[in-house]
Amino acid sequence: MCLIARHFESLGLPTLILGSALDIMSAGKPPRARFVNYPLGFESGRFKDKTNQLAVVREALKGFADITSPGIVPLDFEWQAGWDILNEREKGKLDHRSPRTTEPQYQTEDDRRAASGQ
Repeated sequence: MCLIARHFESLGLPTLILGSALDIMSAGKPPRARFVNYPLGFESGRFKDKTNQLAVVREALKGFADITSPGIVPLDFEWQAGWDILNEREKGKLDHRSPRTTEPQYQTEDDRRAASGQ
């Protein structure tokens, strides 16, 4: 998403990323982003909590006016129950995905070569 946002920004179209994976957003260097410290999958607010979801999105959208130089600005929201859900996933009870890494991953060797310009 960061790459797409940078492209649109270079064309004069303002963009805003709302994310909860600070390491991934930092690596992507978005032109304008808001970070919410919620577990992955809950970037736009707490599960089934329309009031919180609206509050998160409203605060994030203020980034169009407030963020005047490239960067990631944190939002001031907390949700401990969400992290409890994540802890259960990490124990293997709910989630069977591979561990997350910041290393580039490619489907094929041709994709790797194309991305590296070889």
